[in-house]
Amino acid sequence: MRRFTTDSSKHLPPVELHVDEAPVYFIGPASRDNPMSHVRTRLMGKVVFNDPKIKWNRITLQFVGKAGMDIQAPVQALPKELAGDQQQGTMRLDSTMPVCKIEKELIFTGEKIIDFGLHLPTTLPPSIRTRHAYVEYTLAANFSAGLLFKKYRIQKSVILCRHYLPSPSAMIPCVEYNDAREWFEWSTEVPKAVAVQAGEVVIAFRWSVEKEQVEVDRLELTLEEIETYRFSTKTGVHNLPPMITRFPTTVYHPPSFSGSSETHFIRSPLPISTPAHKVPLSIRTHHFDPFLDISHRLRLVVHFRSANLKVDPLNLEYPIIVTDYPAESTSASSSGPPAPPHPGGSDEAVSIDLDLPEYTPRYEILTTTAIISH
Repeated sequence: MRRFTTDSSKHLPPVELHVDEAPVYFIGPASRDNPMSHVRTRLMGKVVFNDPKIKWNRITLQFVGKAGMDIQAPVQALPKELAGDQQQGTMRLDSTMPVCKIEKELIFTGEKIIDFGLHLPTTLPPSIRTRHAYVEYTLAANFSAGLLFKKYRIQKSVILCRHYLPSPSAMIPCVEYNDAREWFEWSTEVPKAVAVQAGEVVIAFRWSVEKEQVEVDRLELTLEEIETYRFSTKTGVHNLPPMITRFPTTVYHPPSFSGSSETHFIRSPLPISTPAHKVPLSIRTHHFDPFLDISHRLRLVVHFRSANLKVDPLNLEYPIIVTDYPAESTSASSSGPPAPPHPGGSDEAVSIDLDLPEYTPRYEILTTTAIISH
């Protein structure tokens, strides 16, 4: 086997693979109806040839994604076909599946550098790694320089992100919830999404109460993160019991002089770790892949006080998408879809659709039977 010749003074490999540092990301849900799905996301990079003596005759780029899950699931949560006669204990669910495989041929022309761009499907799930599941992507470059050469391979990890808000100027719609219970009537306005860069989530709450009976004592707002694992068998898709993380509760005491027509703004912080400020428990953004779903909800508890009645607290729950904005790129690379332009240089807000289905087609259709072991 012939060895690759390199300049020993520089200690360089015969060829190098570089992936642009600019983030690779998608905007909005992975639905074909997504208004941002027409923006093609590309993975940009370059191949650098350090040894001019080697004449490469074949260069193949291969972008591969895979998802996996490995978790001890309670037997009570498993379908009968898996649990069998076992009543107690846990069973290990271990499964993997391919997410994508994209190949591209490069033509060697003798130049020092070849730039490339790979178009990525809009339905790819974002990268993630939790205690029980993962989604990961790699870019491999395979080189061949004739019959006397073995294959030369370079592999790089690639991080894909998915954001549900394109920029801080995006218009975030709110949902209004109205209901009543005997002597208490209320209305809540909740944003459909919130970016972690905002630092907090704010809801508007109004109520009307028969003060002869009770009064509102305090309100408690808690943000919850719901981590749900799923697996697929021949009979369909099954969800394991969700793992719920509750973040610190915010207590709001209404002013004693507030009236029934007054709007109360209740805030809850979004705990996020930064290099300058570390928190014990950091929130994660909304996520969906073949095995894992991370979602969020707000829990509002209304406490009452009464001199004559014993009144139980009122528990309310509202869904919300916790996301982040795309990281600003300092280069003019097209490795990710840019924020939609503002016509005429104006500061017009960008509107997006947050009511679309999460993924079409859903990943469960592509998932094979999970490998089950005790």
